[in-house]
Amino acid sequence: MDFQPTRSTILTIGDSAYQFMPHPFFLDEVYAQEGGEAVIYQVRDTTRNILMALKVTKPLCRGVQIARAAAALAPYKDIAGLRVGDRLCLTKSRCAKLIAVYPDLEYAILMPWLTGHTWAGFLLDRAAATRYTHEQALALALATVHVLWDLESHHLTHTDIAGGNIIIAPDTRRVELLDIESLYAHGSPVPKLHSMGSPGYQQRKLDQRGQCRPEGDRFAGAILLAEMLSWWSPQVRALTPNHAESLFQPLELQVTDQYHPAYPRLSAVRNALYTVCPPALALFDQAWTSPDLAQCPELSSWAMCLIQGRRG
Repeated sequence: MDFQPTRSTILTIGDSAYQFMPHPFFLDEVYAQEGGEAVIYQVRDTTRNILMALKVTKPLCRGVQIARAAAALAPYKDIAGLRVGDRLCLTKSRCAKLIAVYPDLEYAILMPWLTGHTWAGFLLDRAAATRYTHEQALALALATVHVLWDLESHHLTHTDIAGGNIIIAPDTRRVELLDIESLYAHGSPVPKLHSMGSPGYQQRKLDQRGQCRPEGDRFAGAILLAEMLSWWSPQVRALTPNHAESLFQPLELQVTDQYHPAYPRLSAVRNALYTVCPPALALFDQAWTSPDLAQCPELSSWAMCLIQGRRG
């Protein structure tokens, strides 16, 4: 990719000028996070003095479908947890002069910069985990389930709920969802390229439709909530391999054999769930033994359970 901004690069988009922010450790370099399909830069809107994210897609993944997805997400930007749906797609019709100078910016996305760590990152930070209490666990799980329940009540499925796609606010009482491009509106045709979910959060018997269905977030949501509700437990952490970004690996999910190597960890998770919110254990067990996504508990059931757990 030819686009290589420096600290002195200024982009004019609409009525605002955007300055590239420095890397926190290498101050002469710009702050950039590279993924498989895109590079995300931290920029500052100098007019409003707010941080934004500029997502520049790599050439092989770049195309008009990005602009279509941005337009499709616009109606949902005010739903809890979908702040990154408030985005601007840079197109030749909107930013002709800018794209003439920087062709790689065609179909780049300008969206809010979210402050916080992902849940997967929190799992990796064992020092922070020692300060994670079961009261915080319940508050975080409740904030998360409200977002997931709100999505389901709006007839939407994220389709890739996973620890790496959840940003946690520093107070652990608010969350935002990432990678919402694969959001599925119930009743719409299944896209040719659709999500099968992330390792560690996939129901074992997914068909070709994957998680692109009305109940698509229920199993992954149950695993994520179980992680949040049990990670306060020293026993759960001790039984989880270092550098793991999820509690269970794909072949460990839904095991019921007490001689399986993952079974002690499963038992510890179940004990921690019962300690924090006893009814949550029944919901987790239902999801864990579910033959398909439709048999997993609805996210509203998790919400009601955790609301009552917080009161009680």
